Amino acid sequence: MLWLVVFVDLLGFGVLIPLIPFYAVKLGLTPAWVTFVIALHSLFQFLGAPFLGRLSDRFGRRPVLIISMLGHAAAYLMLGFADSVIALVLSRMLSGFTAGNLATAYAYIVDVCAPEQRARGLARVSSAFALGYALGPMLGGLLVGDLPLATADLHRPAYLAAALSLLSFVTIFFWLPETHHPRHAPSSAVQLLPTRTEILRKDSTLLLMLTLSLTVIVCAAMRESLLALWAHDKHHFDAHLISLLFTSNGLGVAFMQFFVTGWVIQKFGEISIVRIGIVTYGLGWLILVLASSFGWLIVGILFGAIATALFGTSLQSLVAARAAGNTRGTVLGIYQSSSSLARFMGAAVSGSLYGQVGYDAPYIFGAVMMLPALLLTLWIARKLRGQRHS
Repeated sequence: MLWLVVFVDLLGFGVLIPLIPFYAVKLGLTPAWVTFVIALHSLFQFLGAPFLGRLSDRFGRRPVLIISMLGHAAAYLMLGFADSVIALVLSRMLSGFTAGNLATAYAYIVDVCAPEQRARGLARVSSAFALGYALGPMLGGLLVGDLPLATADLHRPAYLAAALSLLSFVTIFFWLPETHHPRHAPSSAVQLLPTRTEILRKDSTLLLMLTLSLTVIVCAAMRESLLALWAHDKHHFDAHLISLLFTSNGLGVAFMQFFVTGWVIQKFGEISIVRIGIVTYGLGWLILVLASSFGWLIVGILFGAIATALFGTSLQSLVAARAAGNTRGTVLGIYQSSSSLARFMGAAVSGSLYGQVGYDAPYIFGAVMMLPALLLTLWIARKLRGQRHS
């Protein structure tokens, strides 16, 4: 049931992914400001994820998911009616904060999975995210039609996204059971739960994992935030071709998550798959830079999709293994928060690199940064080995 809820909600979010830059462009913003507006979603997700994760540890997963779906719907309606930069910014802030529920969704899965099935369960739910990302942009492209993006009607995609979030809300409210029942009364439970600072102070390995997440996802966010503009400016793609790039990415991630990722993690271990994901990210960015045809662009996109599936789920499984039941939402919220901060930083910086250095500069930077990321995995692996032998 959670898979369906997540898919429907992310389908709505996916409708808007390739179109958000053009909401900003229509309001007269430059590329640097466009990427900043995109980055606001991640900045407020950074703020919302640990807060909502901690609330889910205190009150249960279901109430947090219910409230956040209503927040999504309100944000998308605000976007649909937006006729000013302020309205656009407020919409991105609200959608980002309530998107902090991703940590709660992952905590829900970890609640019901045995440790040996944790990676497979996380991968399956991630496939729902990916499938929503895949099919959503296609729906958005169909709603926009063949009109130039500068003059197209962008209201209908926002209204559809709001309707899909409301459908997820109804599904959770009537059919999704609770999986986490706090042992203490709410008034005392919050005092017994460790804070984010206390958790990180006690677990230096978790801190390294968060640093690795920050390093890799900063670069991944550059690709995500600029892909639509990059394809439009460098390759002169229209809305349909841009949507096809996003759809290819989402389908690739969904296939990997549903059929491959959980199996390879069980067979080879999380840290090995994290490394493969990092290398694949670097190769994907280099292919995009060198691509001279639409076919090679799709190949580069699919390399990125494989990397996203392998890196994200394997690192998240390592993080989840460091959380007890009463801190699961908090720890996964910290992880989601670090990912969101990385997305904000990547999107915020990418506009300047794109506009002042060149169209391909963010992708070249991403490929180079995978080298220190690989070195970080060696440090993490050494600490994990030391903890197993102690």
